[in-house]
Amino acid sequence: MKRLTLKSTVAAIAITSAAAAWAQTDLNADANANVSANREASTTIDKALEDTGDAVKNTANEVGNAIDDTSEAIAETAEDTYDAATDTAQSATEQSDAEMNAEATADADTGTATADAEVAAETEMVDGFSGMTVADVVGQRVIEANGEDVGTVNHVIENGGETEVVIGMGGFLGIGQHDVAIPLEQLTQGADGTLQLSGTTQEELNLMPEVDLDTVITLSDDQSI
Repeated sequence: MKRLTLKSTVAAIAITSAAAAWAQTDLNADANANVSANREASTTIDKALEDTGDAVKNTANEVGNAIDDTSEAIAETAEDTYDAATDTAQSATEQSDAEMNAEATADADTGTATADAEVAAETEMVDGFSGMTVADVVGQRVIEANGEDVGTVNHVIENGGETEVVIGMGGFLGIGQHDVAIPLEQLTQGADGTLQLSGTTQEELNLMPEVDLDTVITLSDDQSI
């Protein structure tokens, strides 16, 4: 009886130990499973955070690039607008200048034409002295092309078969004048009777020798020239 009881006790202890070992094994397995699950969860979270960070970084880069592109587009648009405005202003200025120049030219042409007409009416020059007499010429003023006085015709003479006029230059009331003779064809006559030098100047006349009236033929007032 005692031997049976001992066997039963040993068997009970063995079963208890086995159950405890089995329970411990289950606990260890559960613990390992929890650790593994925690590690996987942590890895998943880290990966998710990393992916989120990359996504945020990429989005920020894309936004930055978009801002840069927008800024460049705005700058190019502003530059194009400025260039267009400058071209428009320049075109307007050129058109205005052209219109002003055209008006100025038209005014100048009108003024010149009017002045020329007035001068032509006042000092119309007539080539030749056909039908005129000595009296028509003597006493007339002689001027240069610029309108400055040269002197007065004092005589019409015949010198070596050529008709010449004697011009008295300088002096006062005929006294102290320098009388020189030039061919009649070197004078042209204006509508007012004024005679203009042609082909010579006052300076050249001043250098000419004074004419000696005793060596030439002085034409009378009624003689034709």
